[in-house]
Amino acid sequence: MQLLVAWTVLRTFAALGRLEPVDEAREGIKVDAAPAAIVETHWMETGIRTRPWSPSKRIATMAKGTRLLVRGQVASRDNNGCKGKPWYAVYPFGYVCSEHVRPGREPPATGHALAERLRGDRRLPYDYTKVREDGAQMYRSVDAVRAGVAARGLSEGMNLAVARTLEVDGAAYVETVDGQLVSKSAIGWLGQGSAWQGVLVDSASAIGPAFAWASRDKVPVLADADPKAAQVGLLTLRERVPLLEETGESDPDRWWKIGEGRYVQAKHLNEVVFTAIPEGALRDNRLASGDDQWIDVDLGEQVLVAYRGATPVYVTLVSSGKGSPTPKGNYPIWAKVASMTMANQDYEDNPYMVEHVPWVMLFQGHNALHGAYWHDQFGKRRSHGCVNLAPRDARWLFEWVAPALPAGWTGYLPADLERSVVVHVRDSSLPPDQAFFQERPIGPPDPEEEKRKQEEADERRAEAAAVQPADLVPAAAAGG
Repeated sequence: MQLLVAWTVLRTFAALGRLEPVDEAREGIKVDAAPAAIVETHWMETGIRTRPWSPSKRIATMAKGTRLLVRGQVASRDNNGCKGKPWYAVYPFGYVCSEHVRPGREPPATGHALAERLRGDRRLPYDYTKVREDGAQMYRSVDAVRAGVAARGLSEGMNLAVARTLEVDGAAYVETVDGQLVSKSAIGWLGQGSAWQGVLVDSASAIGPAFAWASRDKVPVLADADPKAAQVGLLTLRERVPLLEETGESDPDRWWKIGEGRYVQAKHLNEVVFTAIPEGALRDNRLASGDDQWIDVDLGEQVLVAYRGATPVYVTLVSSGKGSPTPKGNYPIWAKVASMTMANQDYEDNPYMVEHVPWVMLFQGHNALHGAYWHDQFGKRRSHGCVNLAPRDARWLFEWVAPALPAGWTGYLPADLERSVVVHVRDSSLPPDQAFFQERPIGPPDPEEEKRKQEEADERRAEAAAVQPADLVPAAAAGG
């Protein structure tokens, strides 16, 4: 049985290995026989590097207890990174310091990252809660609770991922996944998130309008493309309808025929329109290797379509940026993270925090495709700039986009973005010359830009703090 599991894992890793190729002979990396065929991580987070030395890029992370297949051992070339100890060359790629792992007996677990947390009909990997009291206190430990020493205050509306409940001297607390304690009376449970899920698409689908979902409840269906026509029905929220014939050129005069004698105003629909491969969304090098995935996000319709080449595969509704619009452009995914806590940057004035957001794929700066467990408004703009997905959609997309993270892996950062799946973001509601352009640079946040924003925030806050009390008194009340 163990041999069968190991073979299954090797087959799974084979495709991953092609993503991070290293010419070991050319780079002088000599791989010798290793004392262990399987190793297990024993740090809370262990990293895999592109080369068996430091500095070299960290390309993957995994949780404590994750098992890896070993293909050999590499002697350290210096004392950096592994204190002179050997490195293990591991499957599917990369090298891990031998000090960060220990010999294991069982083969690596099969399946995808976070899947072990989704028993039964669970849609989310953790139990999530919402802070109901502004100023609720968070503590680092039971001793800190008893001493009354809080680590931080929380704002109403922040979301926490909870591991368990416990009592401290007769008072009920929750312990978060990260080991922090918060009074149980200060939080409310969020449940399993939205039950919404998109659909797999027939591979024979043609370019152009395909179908739509009703954007709200009780959408009127009329007998003709005329607001004065007789009402013949109502659509429920997200009810799917065909797009048979379009009339009118722009809202509010644009209508869709959805059946014989059945018409709906286009403004009440989230339209799914399949498109040809746009320039820059699928590079020749990826097509040549058979890696033909790309993702289309239409901000105007709040619709996401996953493609393989010219063929649509999966379609769903999303919630993109509202106050901070999601940037248009072609963006290769620069990191995949099984779950991560998202919070306001230091230069942002409005505090927010959502813990352990699941199935995160960062595509531009801080913006990501990710699961959203705190709302059910998919099909409407809602986020801080990210592209929110319902839990089931987020999981499907995360596991579909190469590489699929194996069980126990917590993150992957491609060394070369030329091999990453591209997210093509456009806005069909805008004129053609505004609907798509490269609005921001690709990749992770630019340190210089982050520094500039922080300096501007520091100046803004210093100016606000310098305002004298007299300046705050209404003019009519000033003087004496």
